[in-house]
Amino acid sequence: MDSSQQRRCTSCGSTLSRYSAGTRCGPCQRGLHIAPEFWDEAPVQQAVAAWDLGALCRLIRSHTGLSQAAFARIVSSDQSEISRLERGQRIIKDRRRVLQWAQVLNFPEHLAGQLPSRPERTPSGIEPTFSAPRVAADAEPRQLHLPAGKSLTGGALPTLTLSADSFHGNELHIRRGAELDGWMRTPSRALLVVTRTIDGASRQFAADTRYVTRANAAPGDRDHVLRVPAAYELDDLTFGIVWAVAGFDAALLGDDAGLHAVLPLTGGVDLDPLFSAVRDEDLTPGSLMFVGSQTSARYILDQYGPLGDAPVFWTREQTGEEAATWLLFTHKLDYLRRTAPPVPEPKATIGRAFCIPAEVVARSPGYERVLLFLAIALMESLGITTWITEIPDLADTDGFVLIPRRGAIIASWVRAEGVSKLGRTMRPAELHAFADAIGHTAAHSVTAADLARDRLIATADYLQLDWGWATRRCRQLASVGTAALARPRSHLMGLEGLDTACRFVASQHPLNR
Repeated sequence: MDSSQQRRCTSCGSTLSRYSAGTRCGPCQRGLHIAPEFWDEAPVQQAVAAWDLGALCRLIRSHTGLSQAAFARIVSSDQSEISRLERGQRIIKDRRRVLQWAQVLNFPEHLAGQLPSRPERTPSGIEPTFSAPRVAADAEPRQLHLPAGKSLTGGALPTLTLSADSFHGNELHIRRGAELDGWMRTPSRALLVVTRTIDGASRQFAADTRYVTRANAAPGDRDHVLRVPAAYELDDLTFGIVWAVAGFDAALLGDDAGLHAVLPLTGGVDLDPLFSAVRDEDLTPGSLMFVGSQTSARYILDQYGPLGDAPVFWTREQTGEEAATWLLFTHKLDYLRRTAPPVPEPKATIGRAFCIPAEVVARSPGYERVLLFLAIALMESLGITTWITEIPDLADTDGFVLIPRRGAIIASWVRAEGVSKLGRTMRPAELHAFADAIGHTAAHSVTAADLARDRLIATADYLQLDWGWATRRCRQLASVGTAALARPRSHLMGLEGLDTACRFVASQHPLNR
C-alpha cells in the first residue's frame, strides 16, 4: 500500500493495521501503550508471522508490565485463557477471534502471516465438527448409521427424510401428510430428518418421529404443520445424544426381562445372587454397564454415612460412551445429587477426579468428547469440583471414594471384570495410594481453576472442543429441550441430567451472563 494511502491513528499517529476498522488503533482505544519499536524485535515479528498468540501475550505483557488479568480485559478474554495460551495449553483457531486480536493490538500489516484457514460455518454461525455421520442423500432406505462403541452395538436408525417447506425464526416447518403421519405412529425408534438449503449449503435437522409433534406443534396447527427446532441440526452435539440414547435404549429394552430379574438384587448385602443372576441372564454389554453402575452407586450410598461429609471421588470414565451414563441413567443423577456438596464452594477441596490420557482424547470421535464434556458440566452444575489428569499410569486405578486418613470405599464398574469390584479398606498402603492419586490430580489438573466456568473452558480445550461453539449450541438446545430429539423408551433412562448439563453450559454464554 502506498504511504499516502495509509490510514493513521488519530490519537498516536501510528499506522493503522488493515485489520482495524476505526480511526484509532486498538491499543489507544483500550489504554494499551505499545512503543513502535516493540514490533521491530525479532521474537515479536516471529510470533506475529506465525499468529502465535501465546508468545505474543508473554512479549506484550513483558513490554507493558500488564498482569494476565489486565491483558485479558483488553483482548476480551479471561485470565485463565491467557494463562493457558502462554503455557502452550491453548491455541486459538477461531478466525474471528484471531482477527479481533489483530485489531485490538494493531498488528503491523507487513508482519502478519497468512491468516488461519476459514472454518466451515453453519447458517447460525456455529463452527461444527464433522465426525458425526449424516443421512446419505442417495441411499435407500434412508438410515442414520450409529457406529458401534466398546459396549454399545451400534446399528442404523430408520429415517424419513423430507425437505422443509419453510424456515421461520428458529423452526423448520413441514406440512403434515399421510407418509409422515404413518411414521409418527411407529412404535419403534425412528428419525425424521428435515433438509434445508441455507446460504448454498444443505443442512440436516433431526427429530424423534413419535415425540416431535407433542413437543413442538402450536395449538392452531397441530393437524397441519410439523415444527422442528433449528437447534436439532445434526452435528456432534445432537448426533452424540441420539447415538447414546438409541444405543442404551436398545440394550435395556432388549434385556428387559433379564433386567427385571437382576436389578432387585443390586442393593443386597450379599452380592453373590446378583453375580449368579447376571451370568444366567447373559446380559448385553450395555445392560451390564447399567447393572454395574447401579450396584456401585447403591453400595457407595449404603457405606457413605460412616465416611463423613467431605469425600473425594476417583471416577474411571474416559469416553463419551462411559460418561453418557451420568447424563441418561436416572439412578446416576440421584446419586450425584446425594453425594454433591450441600453448599458449593468456589475453592472446594472435595470433588471428582478423572484420568483421561491425551491419547484417549485423540482417538475419541467428536460426538463422544461432547458427551464426556456434558457429563463433567453436569457435575460442575451441582457444585462438584472436577479435576483431570492425563497421566496414563493412573488409568487403571480403581474407582474409589476417599476420606483421607479415615477410610475408602472401592467401587469400580467401568472397564471392570464382571459386574463391579466393591469393597471397604482401611489399609494404610491403599489409603496412601488413593490419597497420592487424588492429591496429584488436584494439584496438577489440566483444568485447574477456581471457578466452574474456567474449569469448563479448560475441559473443552483439553477435549478439543470449541468453547464458543459448545456454549452457543447448548444455549440453543436448552431453549427447546431434548425430548423431541431423542426421548428414551426405557423407564430406566431419562433426560433430566442431560438437560441440566445443557442449561448449565448455556448459562456460561455471554448473552446469559
